[in-house]
Amino acid sequence: MTEYDVIIVGAGPGGSVSAKFCAEAGLKTVFFERGRKPGEKNASGCGLGPRMWREFPEMMKRLTPDVAPNLRMASCVINHYLNKEMEEIAVEMYYPTASVTYEPAKKFITMNCYRSEFDPWISSLAVEAGAELRTSTLIKDLIKDDKGKTIGVQTDTGEKIFGKIIIGADGVISTVAIRSGLNPRWRPDQITLVPQYDFSAPPDIIDKMFGSDGLFRDAADGTWWGVTFPSAYQVIFGDGFHIGLGAWMGQWTSNPINFLNKLISSRPFQRMVKALNAKPREIQTHLLPWTQEPIKTYTDNVMLVGDAGGFPCPLEAEGVFPAMETGKLAAETAIKCIADGDTSKQGLKLYEEKWRKSSTGIEFSTGGETLQRLWKNLFFSVQSEKNNMEWFIPLYHEIRGGHFDWSEPHIIRMRQILETVRSYIPQAMPFFQKYVIPLISDVIEEDLNLLPLFIKLTEGLRPKKKK
Repeated sequence: MTEYDVIIVGAGPGGSVSAKFCAEAGLKTVFFERGRKPGEKNASGCGLGPRMWREFPEMMKRLTPDVAPNLRMASCVINHYLNKEMEEIAVEMYYPTASVTYEPAKKFITMNCYRSEFDPWISSLAVEAGAELRTSTLIKDLIKDDKGKTIGVQTDTGEKIFGKIIIGADGVISTVAIRSGLNPRWRPDQITLVPQYDFSAPPDIIDKMFGSDGLFRDAADGTWWGVTFPSAYQVIFGDGFHIGLGAWMGQWTSNPINFLNKLISSRPFQRMVKALNAKPREIQTHLLPWTQEPIKTYTDNVMLVGDAGGFPCPLEAEGVFPAMETGKLAAETAIKCIADGDTSKQGLKLYEEKWRKSSTGIEFSTGGETLQRLWKNLFFSVQSEKNNMEWFIPLYHEIRGGHFDWSEPHIIRMRQILETVRSYIPQAMPFFQKYVIPLISDVIEEDLNLLPLFIKLTEGLRPKKKK
């Protein structure tokens, strides 16, 4: 009979971090990967935020182009705005702002990396620490004792492996979550389907466009906002880029790929493809949890990390950092509970206490619900009965760009802009009161009712005629 202190199902970022910290503490640790190597089953790449360097400084120092050849810094984000006719009416570029307090984050927004490079590297750190990695192994079930408590796992070949603690790091369709009873099924409003296209592009052309001396200096991230498709994200790597979009499963009104194809076939996007000499390389589709609150993440002898626990950010569903952070916290909990001889759900409650105080927990505890409600009813409202992007994009365009027009005296243009803005107030006001004010209230931790003030302000938008 094979026995371990800790069994970890999944060798992605969360599972590998758990394995690394458990092994470093001297626990007999094994982690399983269903693919031939970690990262083989993952879709394309990811953007690694500065929080990773703050939370895992020694580890992230070792992420270099030697281990991830297509690693690319993004110090700037580009926003594209498309109207109902799929014409690009605005483009914005933003670098880190003055309010950023974490020094490295003043230089970059993300480091972009293929998961096929990142996952093998991070799993190698766990192996280096003494964890045992078993690849090409599918965990099909959990082993339970006569009291119903999980005591091990069973592979698809029938092999049984026993352990004191099982950590589920096996993604959105988590065998550990399902078989332990922690999450038998996601609700349609808790999960998103994400189709994306992966493109190859010559590295020298990418450098000319997005390199340190390129047209868009050190840009490697982008968002596409539209009236006829949900918000789309673009991430640029050393030899290509991917473009994808998503929405909650209960929100799609037609095949998700149809919405992505609208963007891909648009003239603005095709101009970029032509400029980069890019070629479609692969089409990918994956599921992601996108919740207002993580699910129950622990029970007797079991903890869930990363996607398995519903930890991706409630705003944009970024999941690599939450997986790594919760993986570390689960390892810390396992180390203490095994030392104390208490791996029951009472002992493992420490895990939830830890993650709720963490950076990941803060995302959910202060505004997770209001953030997501705003996001869902604005940039992802294109399939809803009330498509708020129909008024938001032209309103935003008018406010941000109207003053650049020289066709009239400036004072006349200002009056025209104010009149146009005023015409959108009947649509914008209810939205603002319903979704924006609650979010601001969460941010400043104070109840607000700004509707009377806004009514008074908007009444004054109509210019008065001079006598």
